[in-house]
Amino acid sequence: LFSNFNFGRMDQVMNRSILFLSAVVLITGISSAELPELIPREVLFGNPERIQPQLSPCGEYIAYVAPVDDVMNVWVMNVDGSEPRQITFDTNRGVRMYFWAENGKHILYMQDEAGEENYHVYMLDVASGELLDLTPFESVRAFVTETDEDFPNKVHVSMNQNNPMFFDIYDADLETGELTLIEENPGYILGYMSDEDMVIKLAYTMDPMNGDIGILIRDSQEEEWREFKSFPSTESVEPLRFSKDGSGIYIRSNLNSNTTQLLYHDFASGEETLIIQDELADVGGVSFDPFRIVPRSVNFNYLRRRVEILDASIQADYEYLETVSEGDFFVASRDNADSTWIVGYYTVFNPVSYFVYDRIVKNAEYLFSAIPELENYELSDMEPVLIEARDGLLLPSYLTLPSGLEPRNLPMVLYVHGGPWYRDYYGYEPFVQLMANRGFAVLRVNFRASTGFGKEFMNAGNQEWGAAMQDDLTDAVNWAIEEGYADPERVVILGGSYGGYAALVGATFTPDLYCAAVDFFGPSNLITFRETVPVYWRPMDALFDNRIGSIEDDREMLEERSPLNFVENIRIPLFVVQGANDPRVVQAESDQMVEALRAIGTEVYYVVYEDEGHGFAHEKNNLDFAGRVDEFLAEHVPGVRYEPYEEVEGSTALEL
Repeated sequence: LFSNFNFGRMDQVMNRSILFLSAVVLITGISSAELPELIPREVLFGNPERIQPQLSPCGEYIAYVAPVDDVMNVWVMNVDGSEPRQITFDTNRGVRMYFWAENGKHILYMQDEAGEENYHVYMLDVASGELLDLTPFESVRAFVTETDEDFPNKVHVSMNQNNPMFFDIYDADLETGELTLIEENPGYILGYMSDEDMVIKLAYTMDPMNGDIGILIRDSQEEEWREFKSFPSTESVEPLRFSKDGSGIYIRSNLNSNTTQLLYHDFASGEETLIIQDELADVGGVSFDPFRIVPRSVNFNYLRRRVEILDASIQADYEYLETVSEGDFFVASRDNADSTWIVGYYTVFNPVSYFVYDRIVKNAEYLFSAIPELENYELSDMEPVLIEARDGLLLPSYLTLPSGLEPRNLPMVLYVHGGPWYRDYYGYEPFVQLMANRGFAVLRVNFRASTGFGKEFMNAGNQEWGAAMQDDLTDAVNWAIEEGYADPERVVILGGSYGGYAALVGATFTPDLYCAAVDFFGPSNLITFRETVPVYWRPMDALFDNRIGSIEDDREMLEERSPLNFVENIRIPLFVVQGANDPRVVQAESDQMVEALRAIGTEVYYVVYEDEGHGFAHEKNNLDFAGRVDEFLAEHVPGVRYEPYEEVEGSTALEL
């Protein structure tokens, strides 16, 4: 919730057994001759075999993440793939957020203890294996915010040690491990940004009364802040990078348009130059020339990803890379000389395959794929579709139909994304493939408030939780029924985070539309949810007032849109899942929903994972969760198959 956490990117792989296939249960209406071979959940929801490769600054080594005894750890190998060796030895939650320090001697990574999101910053000496916790403080959230190859032994660390609501900036000396406070938060700064010399010159603020956003700027760290931009929360300006000489800044902005524009702002003249814009989609990722600090390419994503080249110096590279492999590609990593790239390709059928690309000779060599075992199975394709909501708004959506079945009158899962200020994408998604393999059609909808489609689309969701945002989902289900894809008696709503809230809303507000619901990590009461968010979200309360509704001024509305207050309407099977240490949607949100249902005699299946937060970090819990969902849906939706659930040894699941 309020993040880019994607429940679909929990990758996979473990020891397999084809004995699972002998235990397949076929329910009415599906024969094994119609659907392809059953895909074991271990393939879809186990740890990836290898993932997240990153080139060392000199280009001599590649670090990557791979499982050791089911726990993700960092490995290093030579750039040609030889001499791989494990360099982190975590036995708890694994290492997932890491990168090379610019000195090429250290790996830095962020990790919490049990899903509470109080991240520590760790520094690992790659040669010696010495590990140092740079931020060894209790109940403190810390993360690396900036690095620069011109300052190889320094990084900026943001940390809320002095005031849990606000973050200060520290210099971390990678030679000594010492932290030096360089920017003490005065109590109103939400974030900082440095120039190309790692001098903090930009800051973000928010008016606590109305949510208006301010961007402050200064010429040096000793000078006073002055206003650069000020705008309401219905609009957006995102500074991306200062120019090399500091005379201007590149920004994404929609102040003068619906979709964001890529602009260059000259500080001396105040003039802004339009570089590129798309009429349907916001500016996505922007890559910069590492030496000249000018934009080289930009991507847009309406229904599918599209890349526009802005600098002819990479035109030949991109033309060649388009021929290397199927799928959309992106530059995942590069060395400091910009002569070697790691390029990732993703499709609907595999999360990502990596190649090492030599820019000098224009040649790419295969490195590895995240889940090679997927190649042994037939997956289902995904079709981008536009669905018209009742008020005429077009909803960019994705429909996946099960391979081997006639696409008519199918059981269907409406799979709702989290955020809600996030979006669904075209590409591989394990839950989508699991459900399609079992015989479901799967519909994913970018409802109003989803990001990437312009401010009008996003702002159409303001204070529409459980209202117009939910109407979009209802309209999408009705579209699938009217088009003949979905059987109206066999539609499931499933989602995590905001999607979990939407599942609860669907079960209470439109109970006749669905035959079952699955809520994971979703709030049940908008008032108690807002009262229990992490303390470092409090400076953004006014923004959430605008986006969700004010506890003081809109209390009646929030009560009317809280599923907890309408539990008597639920008459479909409900599965609720919660992480015990979730700081965003606390366990009380699920507890109170389950207690209210049981108080009126309504059955609900409730599972809590003791060592998880807002999502899954442990493979065994991820496998356990997927297995329970697989069996739950088969029990309550006629005409689908499943792999029988077996208790996963080592999972911390508690049935409450």
